[in-house]
Amino acid sequence: MIESPVQIRRIEGDTAWVVSAAPSSCGACAGKGCGSSIFARLWHADEAEYPVANPIGASPGDNVVIGLPDGVLLHATLASYGFPLLALLLGTGLGSFVFGEPGAIAGGLCGLVLAALWLKLSSRLHVWPHPGTKTVPVILRRGANASCQKS
Repeated sequence: MIESPVQIRRIEGDTAWVVSAAPSSCGACAGKGCGSSIFARLWHADEAEYPVANPIGASPGDNVVIGLPDGVLLHATLASYGFPLLALLLGTGLGSFVFGEPGAIAGGLCGLVLAALWLKLSSRLHVWPHPGTKTVPVILRRGANASCQKS
């Protein structure tokens, strides 16, 4: 189980909307050298809120620890990065084999478009990673410790 400390902003039914307490830069420069904090402020001017299941009945303002089941992050990474890359390479190879360099370009673009359509469709139909797999983060406990323990 992957755990992360968050704070609850609002509640809607059985869903809590939370913001992460994660820093926007690494500890090496604390946002003074590489510019990651500048980009984080540009792209995310407001803190993003994320929906999580709230089985413990936590309230707005509570610091809690959320958990995401093992394997879900790997499946999401493979779906969002691995599959489009594979589709790009297969489209490029097939297009190159049949039509040469222009075919490689067109095939690669077709592969990316097909991967994007598949991801869009699969997210609507909830077929990825597997039907019935719980992929929504859930509140595990109150009190966000800085050192979350692995369960």
